[in-house]
Amino acid sequence: MSNFYPKILILGQTFNKFSGGGITLTNLFKEWPGINIAAISYPYYFKDYSTEICSNYYQIGSDEYRWAFPFNLIKKEYPSGLIKSRIRSQGKIPGKRPVIKHFLSESILEPFVRWSGIIHCISSVNMSAKLKKWLAEFEPEILYLQVSTRETIIFALRLINYLQIPSVIHMMDDWPSTISTGGPLAKYWRTKIDKEFRQLLDKVNIHLSISNAMSAEYYRRYKKTFMAFHNPVDIKLFTMQDEKKTFQGNRFKILYIGRIGTANKQTILFFARFISGLTIDGTGIELDIFSKDINDPDLKIMNNIENIGLKQPIKHDTVPALLKEYDLLLLPLDFSEEGLRFARFSVPTKASEYLISGTPVMVFAPRETAISKFCSENDCGLCVTEMNEKHISDALHLLIRDDKYRERITDNAVRIAKTLFDADKVRSEFQQLLINLCRHSIKKAD
Repeated sequence: MSNFYPKILILGQTFNKFSGGGITLTNLFKEWPGINIAAISYPYYFKDYSTEICSNYYQIGSDEYRWAFPFNLIKKEYPSGLIKSRIRSQGKIPGKRPVIKHFLSESILEPFVRWSGIIHCISSVNMSAKLKKWLAEFEPEILYLQVSTRETIIFALRLINYLQIPSVIHMMDDWPSTISTGGPLAKYWRTKIDKEFRQLLDKVNIHLSISNAMSAEYYRRYKKTFMAFHNPVDIKLFTMQDEKKTFQGNRFKILYIGRIGTANKQTILFFARFISGLTIDGTGIELDIFSKDINDPDLKIMNNIENIGLKQPIKHDTVPALLKEYDLLLLPLDFSEEGLRFARFSVPTKASEYLISGTPVMVFAPRETAISKFCSENDCGLCVTEMNEKHISDALHLLIRDDKYRERITDNAVRIAKTLFDADKVRSEFQQLLINLCRHSIKKAD
C-alpha cells in the first residue's frame, strides 16, 4: 500500500459501529491516517458516533441551515462548527429543546411535511464563513459522499463546485426509488430530485455501490459505471473452530442483530409471531434481537411474545463471539412494496459478518432482492422468499434435522466471505482507488 494518503473530506455519514453506512465507512477507512480525514455531517448523525478513525467533525448548524417560515420558529437549533468542542460528557449534542416546539415538530409537522412533499423545500444548507474557514484549514484533496435527501444532493453539488477537487459517491441503498412516493406532489418531486441527482452523478469522478446488483441496475438507470464495495470483515476476528458446528439440544436459538426499520420491520414481526411457541419434533424455537430500535412503539408488542428476547445492542467488537453462540442467524427484508423498493439492490452490512461466522444463515426476503439472489446462487444460506408460515416451518425443520445441509451452506458461506469480503483485500482496493484518483488529479493539474 502506498505511503501517500490524500486528505479525505466525508459528507453525510459519521463513523460509527451501529449503522450500515457508519460500519462500512469505518471498515473501509481503517488504517487511513486520522489526521488526513475530516467529516461534515448533520446533527442527527451525532447522536452516536466514533472518533476511532476520524476526530475532525464539523457539525452543520444554524450558520449553514436555513429554514423556511414557519418552520424556522419551531425547529431545534444546533451550533455550527467543530463537534469535538461541543460534546457534553454524556455524548449528547446541545441544542434548544423546548417541549412544545419538540411536540409540534415531531408529532404534527414531520408527518405532514413528509407526506405532502414540503420536506424537500423547507430547508437548505449554505456555505457559511465558518465552514469555509474550516475547509481552508483542512485543505481536502478528495470529497467522499454518502447522500440520501434532496438537501444533501444540492449541498454536495455546492461543495463540489466550491472545492474543485475530485469526488466519489457511495450508494448504500436505493433511496432514489423511495425518496418521494406519496402525497399530491409525488410525481413532481420524483422528477425534480431525479434530475438533480443525475446532475450530481455527472459531477463526481467515481461512482460506488454496495452490491453488484445495484451496479447493474444503476448502469441501466443512469448510464454510469458503479463499482461495488460492500462492508468488509476482518477475517482474523472470525477465527473458525476446527470442529463442524452441529445442532444439539432441545432449544434452537436464532439471532437477529442490527437496525429495525422500513426495510425489515414487518418481516421481523411476522417471523417473531410465527415462531413464538413453535416446536419442531420437540425442539423449541427462540429468537433474540439485539437492536438500538427495540423501544420503537411498533416493536413493543414483541415484549409480550413468548420466546422472543429484545436486548440492547452490544459493542461491535463483541459481535464475532455472539454470532457463534446461536444456531441460526436471521437476515430479514420486508416484502412490502416500499421495503422492496428501498432494499432490492442492497446487501445488508451484517451479511458479510453473518457469512464468515460459521453459523448458518436464513435469508427471509423476496426472491428479487440482491441478498436472496446472492445466497441462492452461491448456496451459502437458506432462502425463504415468501411470507409463508409453512415455508418458514419447513426451512427450520431442514436446518434442525439435516447436519449435512447446515455444513454445506456454512462451508460455502465462509468460502465466499473469505473470497469477496476480506477486509485486507477490499480495504486495499478501495483506498488505492482514492489514492490513484488524487494522483491523477495532481498529474492533470501539473
